[in-house]
Amino acid sequence: MNNHPNHENEHSDNHHHGNAFASPFFIILGFAAIEFYGGVFTNSLALMGDAGHMLSDALALGLAWFASHYAKKSNTKKHASGLTHSELYASIINCVLMLGVTVYIVIEAIDRLKNPQNVTGFYVMVLALIGVVVNVIVAKMLHHHGEEHGGKDNLNHRAAFLHVLGDLLASVAALVAGAVIYFTGWLAADPILSLLISALILIGTLNLAKDIWQTLHSKKSDELKHDNHDGHAH
Repeated sequence: MNNHPNHENEHSDNHHHGNAFASPFFIILGFAAIEFYGGVFTNSLALMGDAGHMLSDALALGLAWFASHYAKKSNTKKHASGLTHSELYASIINCVLMLGVTVYIVIEAIDRLKNPQNVTGFYVMVLALIGVVVNVIVAKMLHHHGEEHGGKDNLNHRAAFLHVLGDLLASVAALVAGAVIYFTGWLAADPILSLLISALILIGTLNLAKDIWQTLHSKKSDELKHDNHDGHAH
């Protein structure tokens, strides 16, 4: 008699778990388009880099959304760590995307340092400030949901959260760059702060990559132990 209500509750929890990425996905994707246009309009590398970062955020959240939904299927295989294949693969793809965005920003920033370009500081400040607010809201949403589903041990949530946190830092850098350019006219602030934020993002990405590697390594060790145990049993 009680199985049906429990099944409904489980279905409701799984539906909530999957949809936790839905709102952040659409929010980030929408603002990424706005910020990219703003970056082109103001000629700001910090804004364009942040827009590219937000596009990768949207893809990361989309992957996390898919992985979270797929992980709820009863026949989904899991690693020894408790992570599903889809969650682990999504984390790996997210990590690679972050490295790609970082490399792009560094290359563009170096070029801007050699060839300074005019930047409309005031509009950079306005868009970057909105970006900060958007990312704070999304980061809180993901952090709250992540704590309810494994916390720091859930690499899928950590990867998605890392994207948004890195983008928050990028928005802050763009805000500072816009302010410096607007009040002092120092154009180098844009590429310099882009390089700084790239370094911060890289540190976080490498930490995530290390955790993914350790998870894969622990899985392989567990499989070898399991095979050895089966061999002795026979």
